[in-house]
Amino acid sequence: MVKNLFTKHDHKPVNGITKEQAVQASAWYWRSRQFGVSFLSPYYLQGAQFQSKLGLRQSVDVRVNDEGDNVGVDVTFSAELTDEGAVLGAVGAVLVLPAAALVGAVSYMEYENDAERLMKEYWAHLYGLPKSPPPAVQPSPGGGSDVRSCPGCGAPQDKDAKFCKHCGNAL
Repeated sequence: MVKNLFTKHDHKPVNGITKEQAVQASAWYWRSRQFGVSFLSPYYLQGAQFQSKLGLRQSVDVRVNDEGDNVGVDVTFSAELTDEGAVLGAVGAVLVLPAAALVGAVSYMEYENDAERLMKEYWAHLYGLPKSPPPAVQPSPGGGSDVRSCPGCGAPQDKDAKFCKHCGNAL
């Protein structure tokens, strides 16, 4: 038995970035919030986080597509109470029924507030991405190319790095 506590859906256009930048920035954001992220296609990712103490499973779906001159980002965030969470709630209700009802109401409000905060921070992260990334290779003082930038987020990288230290994008 899984009980869906809530689902939040949001769709916004983001200008000045590529689909690749949007999906890599999305993966970085959700991973930094302790979500396990997997790619179902190049522009579609899913993430999940399980809080065993509460029996709460949070999940996020992010789809990125072209929308004219913009990139369209579609996000669905949901929280579900798993069997383990239902058992904990039932035990709590038997032991302390009035307190369990109050704790359940407070917990739901906390889950929803947490989801709102995560979504707001996610959009701020996407809208804060650099609009025109720096060149992929920056010349070193000796004339060589010892320093390079990530094509996804523009962060400086070591010359032998295979993945970006900031967003995880393949170099």
